[in-house]
Amino acid sequence: MRVNPDKFDITRAGTSHLAFGHGIHHCLGARLARLEGTIALTALHGRFPAMRLAVPRSALRWGHGDGLVLRSLSELPVVLGSPSPA
Repeated sequence: MRVNPDKFDITRAGTSHLAFGHGIHHCLGARLARLEGTIALTALHGRFPAMRLAVPRSALRWGHGDGLVLRSLSELPVVLGSPSPA
């Protein structure tokens, strides 16, 4: 049973993300996309460790970009903060 399915929780265990399909329709590029996301977010957080939301969580708006299936944030305003020393 999932608790708070609309909450972004990076510590949640045992998830089966549906964004890349399922079964024979599973996206061939799913592993690459996950790896790219991990690398990008790790690098961004490493460069801007004080990054935070620029608005309250309640102000975040979710939309359906394709009008049917894909659900995503319409925008994600953040304050980067000072970069870490290189």
